[in-house]
Amino acid sequence: MMSSESDPLIAARRAIDRRRRRERRQRRRALRMRVRVTWAGVYVAVLNAAAWFSLETPSELLTLEYLVKADKVEHLLVFFVAAVVAIPVLGRWISGGILAVLLMNAGLVIEMIQAFDPNRSADIADFAFDQIGVALGWLVSIPIQRRLRREQQDGSVPARSA
Repeated sequence: MMSSESDPLIAARRAIDRRRRRERRQRRRALRMRVRVTWAGVYVAVLNAAAWFSLETPSELLTLEYLVKADKVEHLLVFFVAAVVAIPVLGRWISGGILAVLLMNAGLVIEMIQAFDPNRSADIADFAFDQIGVALGWLVSIPIQRRLRREQQDGSVPARSA
């Protein structure tokens, strides 16, 4: 009599069951990711709508001369650097998408605070360049984050204990 462990039919069934469970997990993860991305898109759209209605919108907003000011480039660079630094450093604890949304929130808060200072001006273009800087920084930080993870898994960089 054959043992149930050595029966090829039972082993094949177990392998099929493992594959089906793995496929179900992958489908659930993909669904959760689509839901998260959808809600993040809705959140960013609402954030932009709030900025549009609450910040000053100059009439010359779409002119090239207005958009190429040094102030706009500074906003882009500051938030680019913030994203490139924050996402790989904090990426072990918080996802890059959440950090990007938090940085976008910070840009809106900074502009809202400037609206209450009589010596400063808050406009929607500054917030837009903040968002562009965050998006570009997030794109640049993805390969950095992958490399850091790979080095950590290979053991070339010792893991830090929490």
